[in-house]
Amino acid sequence: MLRSFDLFNLVRDHGEPLVLKKITTAGSYDTSTGSISGASTTDYNILGYLYNYSNGLMSSDGDLKFGSRKCLISALGLTEDPDTGDLITGSNGDAVKITSISTIFSGGSKICFICDVKE
Repeated sequence: MLRSFDLFNLVRDHGEPLVLKKITTAGSYDTSTGSISGASTTDYNILGYLYNYSNGLMSSDGDLKFGSRKCLISALGLTEDPDTGDLITGSNGDAVKITSISTIFSGGSKICFICDVKE
């Protein structure tokens, strides 16, 4: 069983610099072009560890987990918490979208976030 400090050490020792892209303005859908215009994001540098998540297994809601991963994010020094729908990008240009979040506490302080992400 992993303790909260073990998770913190995992991201500290094996994590990589990532960018959390928070949607600050949702924008509006343009029916003529089929795209969203006027959306804006704010970027935050984070330390995170992306890993594969039971590829090919069915979740409790019936969603197949192909392309699903998890991202462990350090909460230390983070000025904004991640939210569902935010994007995480890596140094190689790949991007994943946060689909759900669990916050891990130790002694009442946030230590890290475990995010389900989808490509």
